[in-house]
Amino acid sequence: MGFTTPSFDLTDLFARIERGDIQLPDFQRHYAWDEDRIRSLIVTVLRGYPVGALMVLDTRNEPMRFRPRPLTGAPNTGVNPGLLLLDGQQRLTTLYHCFRGEGRVNTKDFRNKKITRTFYVDVRKAVANELMPDEAVFAVNQDGMMRSHFGPDLDRIPDRATALEAGCIPVADLLFEDGTKALFELAASGDAELADAAVAFHNRILRPLAGYDIPIIRLSRETERAGVGQVFAQANSSGLQMDVFDLLTAVFASEDENFHLADDWAETEKLLRRHGALDAIGRTEFLSAVSLLATSLRGHASGTREDILSLSLPEYKDATKTLRVTMAEVASFLSERCILSHDQVPFSKQIVPLSVILARLVSEPGALSTQEAWDKINRWFWSGVFGELYGSSAVAQRSGRDVDEVVAWVLGTTDVEPKTVRDTEFRESRLLSADSTTGIFKALDALLMARGARDWRTGRVFDKNSFAELKPGFFPVFPLAWCEKNGVDPVLAASVLNRTPMGKRTEVVLEGRSPQRYLPRLQSKSILDDADFDAVLASHEIDPTTLHTSDWEGFFADRRERFIGMVEYAIGKPVIRDVNENDLGGGDEGPNAFVR
Repeated sequence: MGFTTPSFDLTDLFARIERGDIQLPDFQRHYAWDEDRIRSLIVTVLRGYPVGALMVLDTRNEPMRFRPRPLTGAPNTGVNPGLLLLDGQQRLTTLYHCFRGEGRVNTKDFRNKKITRTFYVDVRKAVANELMPDEAVFAVNQDGMMRSHFGPDLDRIPDRATALEAGCIPVADLLFEDGTKALFELAASGDAELADAAVAFHNRILRPLAGYDIPIIRLSRETERAGVGQVFAQANSSGLQMDVFDLLTAVFASEDENFHLADDWAETEKLLRRHGALDAIGRTEFLSAVSLLATSLRGHASGTREDILSLSLPEYKDATKTLRVTMAEVASFLSERCILSHDQVPFSKQIVPLSVILARLVSEPGALSTQEAWDKINRWFWSGVFGELYGSSAVAQRSGRDVDEVVAWVLGTTDVEPKTVRDTEFRESRLLSADSTTGIFKALDALLMARGARDWRTGRVFDKNSFAELKPGFFPVFPLAWCEKNGVDPVLAASVLNRTPMGKRTEVVLEGRSPQRYLPRLQSKSILDDADFDAVLASHEIDPTTLHTSDWEGFFADRRERFIGMVEYAIGKPVIRDVNENDLGGGDEGPNAFVR
C-alpha cells in the first residue's frame, strides 16, 4: 500500500465535488456537524490555520470497490469518482456549503434543533486585533434574522446590501469576485476607518485565503479493501491533545519553577467537590473563570483560550483566592433554587460567569445588600436558562459580556438590561419538546421545588435538608403506560407538563395507575386530611380536582397556563404563544422542529 500527499486549494476541491470527482463511500455516516463546529472551522480557515489533512482513496481507472455517493448537498452527476473521501467528510462538506454559492447550510443547534444558517464576517472586527477574534464570524437564519449574540447591532440582514452597510461580507463571497468587489465598495464608502479595515482585511485575510491549501493523503489504487478499512478506523480514532491547562502549566513553570499548577488545582478541586452542584466545574472551566475575573479587573472580561494563556501567575493566584470563596457562594445561590446536584444544573457553563459576577459585586461595598440587586441577578440567571443561551459550546463571548453588563446593571451604573436578558425569548411550544436532556426540563423541576412543591407521600418540602433522604426526581403525573392506554396525545404525555418533583419512594407507589387510583394510597401514607393533602398537590402548580378525577385534558390545559406563568415571572417578559392545538408537534420550538 502506497500513498502520496498532494495539496489542493479550496476552489479546486469545490470544483472536484461539483463534477463528481470527489465522492463518499456509502459506508460513511451522513453530515452531522452542528452550528458551533461549523463556525469554529470557518474561523480557523480565515485565520489561516491548518484544518488537518483529508484522506482519499485513488479510484481513477479502477472498478468501484465501494458504492459511492455525493457529499451532502452536492449534485449527483452519475459518474464514478476519481477520489473516495475516507476522512474529512464533515470538514469538507462544511467548507463546500459555507465558502461557495449562497453559503447556506442545513444543520442543527446544540439542542439538536434543525436549523439553516448563512455565515458572515464583520470586516472591522476581523482586523481589530492581530489575531482575528472568534466573534468576527456570525450567522443568520434562512430569513436573515441574526442568530449570533456577538454579531453587529442589527436584527436582520436580508440581503447583501444590508450586510455591506454594516461592514460585513458573506463568507460564501470571499473566494470569488463578489468578495473582492465588496471590499472595494467598503473601501470607497467614505468612511475612513472602514476603508482602512477593508484594506487590512484584503491583505491579512482575503489574499491568504485565495492560496489556502488543504493537504490530501491519497492512498494508492492498489490498496486492499481490508487495508482501507483499517486506515479508515485509525483515521477516525481520537488521540490525546494538550489542553489549555497543560499549556498554562508550562507558562507558569517558566515564571516560577516552584509553582505547580496541578497541585494548586488539586486544592481548588477539594473545595469545589464539597458542593454537588459544582461537579461539572473542572480545571478548564475554573481557568475560564480566573481569566474572566482577571480581565474584568483590567476593564473588559474575556475568557477565551488566548486570554487564559495570557494570564500572569500573580493574576492567577489573586483570582483563584477570590473564586475559591465565590464558587461556594454560587453553590448557595443554586441551593436556594433547589439545584443541589450536578444533574440538576440547567447549564453548567453559566456557573462560570455567575461566579465572576458575584466576585466582582462582593468587592463593591453594599452592592449585594438589597433585594433589587438579587432580583436582577436572578432574572439574568433564569433568562440565560430559559433562553438556553448557555447550552452551546460557543459561550466565551457571552460569558465575558455578561460579566461586564450584569455587574454594571446591578451596580446601577447603567439602566440598560444585559444582552442575555434582552435576547431571551421563550416559546410555548418548547414546553412540548423539552425532554430530560434539556436545561428547560431541569429548570422547571427546580422552579417547582423552589416555589414550595412538597412531596406527596411525606408532605415535606424539597430542600438541602430533605434531598438525601427523599432522592427526588422529575416523574410523570399521569404514568406513560396509562396515557398510552387511555388515548392521551403522545406529545402531551411525554412533555414536561406531565412531570412533577417526587421522592423516589413516592414515585414507586404510582405503579402505572391513574391519579384517581394512586392518590388515595399516597394520602393514607401521608396521614394528611383532605384539605391538607390537596394543598400538597396544589403546591406543584396543579389543580387537585383534575387529578382526583383523572381529567387529563383539564390537567394539561391548566398546567400549561401555570408553567407559562412561571416562566414569564422568571424571565420578566411574556412567553410567545405558538402552539397549534390541532398539531401539538408543530410550532417553532415544538417536537417536529428537532432531530430525533
